[in-house]
Amino acid sequence: MSPAAERLAAIDVGSNTVLLTVADYDGRSGLTVVEEGEDQPRLAAGLSGSGRLGDAAMERALVSLTRMRDTCRTLGVQRLSAAATAAVREAGNGTQFVERVRALEIPLRVISPEHEAALSYRSAAHRFPGTGRTLVADIGGGSLELVGALNGAVGLSLSLPLGAVRLTELHLPLGELQSHVSRTLAAAVPAAEWRGSRIIGSGGTFATLASMALAARGSPPPVHGTIVKDGEILGLWESLDRMSPEERRRAPGLRPERADIIVAGLTVVAELLKTVGAPGVTVSGFGLRDGLLLEMAGLE
Repeated sequence: MSPAAERLAAIDVGSNTVLLTVADYDGRSGLTVVEEGEDQPRLAAGLSGSGRLGDAAMERALVSLTRMRDTCRTLGVQRLSAAATAAVREAGNGTQFVERVRALEIPLRVISPEHEAALSYRSAAHRFPGTGRTLVADIGGGSLELVGALNGAVGLSLSLPLGAVRLTELHLPLGELQSHVSRTLAAAVPAAEWRGSRIIGSGGTFATLASMALAARGSPPPVHGTIVKDGEILGLWESLDRMSPEERRRAPGLRPERADIIVAGLTVVAELLKTVGAPGVTVSGFGLRDGLLLEMAGLE
């Protein structure tokens, strides 16, 4: 780390995953990623039925967060921003979980759906500068955050209950799941206004989609900047739906721990593209953590 740089860290406590990014920031070179970490404690497991975070899920998340805190200490992090999203926001015992995390000396805060969407948009606008009509979509475990902008001016901000874990736990047959997602999007998204938009997707579902598409093409990573066409998405979605759970865990480009939620996630992607008539999606390898880092650094 150069003498002028400040070491920052961002933690995203999501419904499915807990993610860490450590980065150095200075005014000349911007942000430089030093370390990344990811665990999947499934914090939202069972939340849709009980309205509460389960004891086992909280313990798994606390183990993950303790490990990430220790990584930050080892790497000499000077400022840490930690945000919790849909699962903690909605849970009846979310406040108690936040208190337990803060006891680990992690300054966790529960952010609003609007703030969550704004952070995802901030990252996408920074990583993919340009003009025109853009929809930034972030599919988490509990929700879909959707921000629309025209020439950089935000005109749409939505948080919809279309997360990959939440939808999987509905246990709907595929046709009913499609209908549910389609109806939810149609009721919330002014499709005519955003028809033909460039869609930028971030979060685990989109990263997995890009990884599978690259594997099918025989192309190497990284996933950042990968454009996946609607036909590719439908092909992967239909193929995965036909597979047994064990076959899905072995699918090229699909991490085994995402095998049970990927069909629900891709259903959201496919229906979103259909709703606004988009020909494909550009995948961002960044997202909410990147937005938190940009926020700390004061960068647009």
